[in-house]
Amino acid sequence: MDDEPIGYVAVDSGQVLLVDPCYLSAWRNGDYNPNHKDGNHYEQACEITLKEAGAGEILISGAVGTGVVSGTYDGDGQYPVYAERDKDGRIKSLTIKFV
Repeated sequence: MDDEPIGYVAVDSGQVLLVDPCYLSAWRNGDYNPNHKDGNHYEQACEITLKEAGAGEILISGAVGTGVVSGTYDGDGQYPVYAERDKDGRIKSLTIKFV
């Protein structure tokens, strides 16, 4: 099946996070300051996306509360999200197009 547009993801920090919403209650918000680290999750996301790979896993809550964070190709903006469905209509993959 063809990819189906299902919406947009808004980006204001040049990065996007994929995580199960049940883990967001453990999210520690804060700022990113490379000279003064306090260990908040936003800071951790920035550290991951600023590395050469530009993406990786981030632990949000407990041993299984992981997510994936990635830098975007073109910084801030609205990026389209597409779903690929199986023959029964269930979503089997999501794609975010940064370009």
